[in-house]
Amino acid sequence: MNLVGLMLSLAGLVGSFFNIQLSQWLRDLMALRQKVELNQLHANEAQQKAIVECRIEFRKLSNNDTYIINFAVLAFVVFVLVNGLLMASTSSADALYPYVMTALVVFLIFFVAMSLWLFSRGNETAKSIRKVLDGI
Repeated sequence: MNLVGLMLSLAGLVGSFFNIQLSQWLRDLMALRQKVELNQLHANEAQQKAIVECRIEFRKLSNNDTYIINFAVLAFVVFVLVNGLLMASTSSADALYPYVMTALVVFLIFFVAMSLWLFSRGNETAKSIRKVLDGI
């Protein structure tokens, strides 16, 4: 059960940092969307400059590497949690077994749901930004 606790700690640590990173990515995309919408008329030189800056920022936030890294970290944390579940299943005689299993399952469900929600919201926001930028 000590190793299961280690797996849960590892998954919790990496998963927490990953969700913070995904949250920041989504916030950056939402701020960029607002900036694009405010400057989409590009009626003056300042707005034209802002749109160029938005295009650069968009390429930084929405590229294949970002998506690959996000899915790789998600897969790693899920692997660690599933591995922890498999390790814990061999310790069913331990008095802490039901509590550890509950913690692992709840964290797995929460982590996957939250990560997928953040990722899908970020992806939707990136698509809406791309649509506006392509229309300019």
